[in-house]
Amino acid sequence: MELKALWGFEGDPEKLGTASGRIQAGQVIDVEDEELAGILIGKGLVEKTKASEKKSAKPNENK
Repeated sequence: MELKALWGFEGDPEKLGTASGRIQAGQVIDVEDEELAGILIGKGLVEKTKASEKKSAKPNENK
């Protein structure tokens, strides 16, 4: 999952996919661990970069 850092922070280099584990604000990272991504989003450190590809629902009737 591609995430954009809103704040700079340090984390586990292996899980974040970086050499040093330091993330700068505005940096885009690719996190494969869904649980870690959820934690980072919940803490307000990152946001998703790609919008979901779900289609919007259409009404069944046209009036």
